[in-house]
Amino acid sequence: MKPLVLSLLLFVPSIVFGTGVVSSEFVTGKPLPIIDIIDDAGRVRSTAEWKGIPTILAPMYARCPVACPLIASALKRGVAQSSAAPSTYRVVLFFFDPHDTPADLRRLREREGIPLSWTVATAAHAGDARRMLDGIGYRYGEIGGYFTHPNEVIALTPDLKTAKALIGTNYDVDDLLAAARGSRDWIGRYGGWMLALLLLALLLSAIHLVTLFTVTPKCHGSSVA
Repeated sequence: MKPLVLSLLLFVPSIVFGTGVVSSEFVTGKPLPIIDIIDDAGRVRSTAEWKGIPTILAPMYARCPVACPLIASALKRGVAQSSAAPSTYRVVLFFFDPHDTPADLRRLREREGIPLSWTVATAAHAGDARRMLDGIGYRYGEIGGYFTHPNEVIALTPDLKTAKALIGTNYDVDDLLAAARGSRDWIGRYGGWMLALLLLALLLSAIHLVTLFTVTPKCHGSSVA
């Protein structure tokens, strides 16, 4: 009983502030390590199959008493409020507890009402869950048989690179997808150049106007015979 009480106490800041004793080390542009996963139907697949469309990744574990159900509920709400067609992106609930089995994942899908179109999976081989999440800067720790972790969902680009992370229990899916598709990156990369070109155009226009008003036209006189 004591480990459970201690774990719940650790989850309080996680629920309120989005993180527990483990902080996020998210950085954009990190490639997702390719691993084998096993889903709630017992099928073994590769994360390489996620390539092609944006992916929204939500790490969690099946025995999580409070935070993970809140993450799942908030993500369902975010998807329902999104203007994007569900077929244009993928949602993955990824379970990092090495003790989670396909049966555990099936029970969680049923208990939390997870849409059938979402992927619910865990690592197929020992150590791969830690390796994959470490690779994208997601940290978690174990205490008393329970885990502390950020309440974080991560947007991945179609080529499986990190694009954006949202922490808390309110997820703007359209914002995540815009980052995954490069909308925000385009502004970040080219906005400065566009501003510089605009200022240059204004400067040249000002010089041209000054030249028009300051140059004295030449008068050609005629001689009288």
